[in-house]
Amino acid sequence: MAEPTGDELYAQAEEVYFEYRGFVNDLLAVIDDGPWKVRDSGAYGMVPSGGGCGDGWNFSLSRATAVDPAEQDRMRRDVADFLTDAGYEVEGMDLGSREVVSSDVIVREQGLFSLLTVTFVNNGNVLVVADTACHPGDPVELGDMLFGDAQLAKGYLPREESPSDPLFFGITPGDPQFQPSPSPSS
Repeated sequence: MAEPTGDELYAQAEEVYFEYRGFVNDLLAVIDDGPWKVRDSGAYGMVPSGGGCGDGWNFSLSRATAVDPAEQDRMRRDVADFLTDAGYEVEGMDLGSREVVSSDVIVREQGLFSLLTVTFVNNGNVLVVADTACHPGDPVELGDMLFGDAQLAKGYLPREESPSDPLFFGITPGDPQFQPSPSPSS
């Protein structure tokens, strides 16, 4: 079976993107309505990567926020219930020292994801990392179709967003759409 190229590759990637981003946004909303910080443009969730995918590609997303540490146990249970209700088998992992402890909800190699990790740190920080399953096609070709020559770190992708923000796929190179958040005045 031939790898998809051109319009077919773009259409498949768009379908994957909206399905997994919609699901992840629903998951983020279980924890906090936002806004969530985007760790960097490569972790926005739309940049195709070939890492670990052989001749294919996947998308990776990373979001961070802070919540009330007293609510984290409940939130962790809510996340596990949300994933279980969606048909995923979840596992957990607790790590830490005396002062810093993290508790993870993890999905591995199921459905939309090669890996989905929700980490709750006892100081209130929450980190969500989602890597989609691998798909056939050239990640470089797909990236060129999505972004052209745009330098993504210069404001083409949001630096933060809420789960309820509208999703988009690809950009129109030109003026950056998303500027840095203004610094608080002193």
